[in-house]
Amino acid sequence: MNELINNRVSSRRNLLSGVSAVTLAVSASAGAPAMAEVSEQPQLWIELGGQFNRVGGQPEPYIPAFTITGEQHGLMPTSNLQSPPKHSIGENGSLSFQPEGSEWKFVASVAYGRSTNGAHRHQDVPTTTFVSSHFPLYIIEHNYNGRYSNGVVHQTADYIVRSLESHAVVDFSVGKDVGLGLWKSELLSQVAVGVRFAQFTSKTSMNLRADPNPHRDGPKYLSALHATIPFNIYYQFYKAKPELDRSFRGWGPSISYKGSVPLMGSNDEDAELTFDWGANAAVLFGRQKTRIHHQTTGDSYGYIPFASPSGEPQFSPHFVHDHYTNSTSKMRSHSVAIPNIGGLLGISLKFPNAKVSVGYHADLFFGAMDGGIDSRKSYDRNFYGPFASVSIGLGG
Repeated sequence: MNELINNRVSSRRNLLSGVSAVTLAVSASAGAPAMAEVSEQPQLWIELGGQFNRVGGQPEPYIPAFTITGEQHGLMPTSNLQSPPKHSIGENGSLSFQPEGSEWKFVASVAYGRSTNGAHRHQDVPTTTFVSSHFPLYIIEHNYNGRYSNGVVHQTADYIVRSLESHAVVDFSVGKDVGLGLWKSELLSQVAVGVRFAQFTSKTSMNLRADPNPHRDGPKYLSALHATIPFNIYYQFYKAKPELDRSFRGWGPSISYKGSVPLMGSNDEDAELTFDWGANAAVLFGRQKTRIHHQTTGDSYGYIPFASPSGEPQFSPHFVHDHYTNSTSKMRSHSVAIPNIGGLLGISLKFPNAKVSVGYHADLFFGAMDGGIDSRKSYDRNFYGPFASVSIGLGG
């Protein structure tokens, strides 16, 4: 009897052991896809990228008086040399974190760009006719039937301009995935709200030198007197060294939307090609600051052998020297509210733990900078161009 009981107990133990083993095997096989599915959803994403920006916005140029007065006589302008850098290479990065089991995603991102621009122009133009505005009774150069009474004179100018631009935009946002209509099963979209900070700087320095009024290269030989004398030698020289610094710094609320839809592949496969788009808007509250300093100096020299300082003809040679200095410094600061809108279109190749994206992105800041010289004049600061980025997912 005991042997029979022992056999039954042993059989039950073997049956329970077999059932338990099968149950564990089934549970393990059922749980493996679930764990694999969780591992395909990283909690932390790191994105790094760059953008070739077209920089928009044109401040008012500084135009010294000696290039626009009646004495200009064809002197090349300075306005076409003062454009800020038109292109910049921007860098950006972001961190996004979605806690396990949560529908909310926390994102911090920064975009930075910097560019420089320089120009150097030199002018040396021969001319043969000029009547001095400072000495109106005396012709410095005159052309008689193609013959030069005093030879060829030269009008000269030398301009050097350097410009620097930089910008930084920082975002902190909290977003949630939402579905839209018929595409809810395939369309991925996210709405986020947050705070945006932006800072723009622009600096321009110039060194402008010019002799707008021609002058004699040497003395004149008078055959009647059989002598060489300086005949109404005259020249004029101007210098200007303006420094222009402009900036904006502000922050404010922002809202953004991002969406993507599959073009090839699916979420169940290793790779997927998607079409992406997005839009953002913000209002930034901050200050425009402008510091302008420009100083112009002018010197004119003349040797008049046949006139007195009063202009009455007489043989009393004398030199005349006129000098003036015009120095101005201005500092302005204004509180402003800057509207900001932007958008992007792109294509992404997605993997379970990585993503590569390319596309076109634009960010427009309306009236962000004070670009005036003597008074405040607002102009936009815009950045738009192609971009590329790489994202890596961690955790899960």
